Amino acid sequence: MNDTGSRQRRSLTVVLLDGVLRLLTITPTPKVHDPGARRGLGRYAVLAGLLAALAGTVLLVVVLVRDPGDPAPPPDPAAALPGAPRSADPAWPQPVLPSSATVTTTATSAAPASATPSASSGPVRVVPGTSPSAGSVPVTGSTPVPLTAAYQTSGGLLGAYRMTVTVANPGTTAANGWTLTVTLPRATLRVGSVTGATAAQDGSTWTFVPDTGTSPVPAGGSVAVAFTVSGATLIDAAPQGCSIDGTACTS
Repeated sequence: MNDTGSRQRRSLTVVLLDGVLRLLTITPTPKVHDPGARRGLGRYAVLAGLLAALAGTVLLVVVLVRDPGDPAPPPDPAAALPGAPRSADPAWPQPVLPSSATVTTTATSAAPASATPSASSGPVRVVPGTSPSAGSVPVTGSTPVPLTAAYQTSGGLLGAYRMTVTVANPGTTAANGWTLTVTLPRATLRVGSVTGATAAQDGSTWTFVPDTGTSPVPAGGSVAVAFTVSGATLIDAAPQGCSIDGTACTS
């Protein structure tokens, strides 16, 4: 039988260890040339190549396992010192501090003091040489008093009569401009010989506006307007209405 077939098959690790032990064991070199010496040297060369390949494979596996990606940068020695600022590394968690812009403060506004004097605080005195503001000085001028009017008629013969209207100003300030309205019973009655005003007809109503001499009415004074009413004055010809600036006249 063949001894080689009867031997038990050895694993790669056992073969490698056996080869290493044989390399480390010192054997005397025979002086007689053995035909199988060259064959033994060839085996040793094969084992050495296998060992080198195995070592390279192991080294490659170790490198790949320990460094799968890009190498990490070496730590900064200055960062370990107390009080040293940390770099803005995305992997390093940064503490979230409250921003000063997000701090809200509530301010209490005091009620503004009233600086405008009331109208009942008395008249405002103005120092000579100064001009008071228009909004701080109350208007002290008096309101104009409405004008009054009174009329009277005279004549009545020969189909006509004369009517005189007195416009009075009972106020303390002069008045300028007014409008007198006289309503007659019929539109066929005519007005003429007007003094102190200009007349205009609208049906049976006559409107009188003052001229330059009677337009201003002085305070406490009066002006007069006179005119002639002609037509069928013997029967029901007296005026039916009279007003000065909307205020009824007296007779």
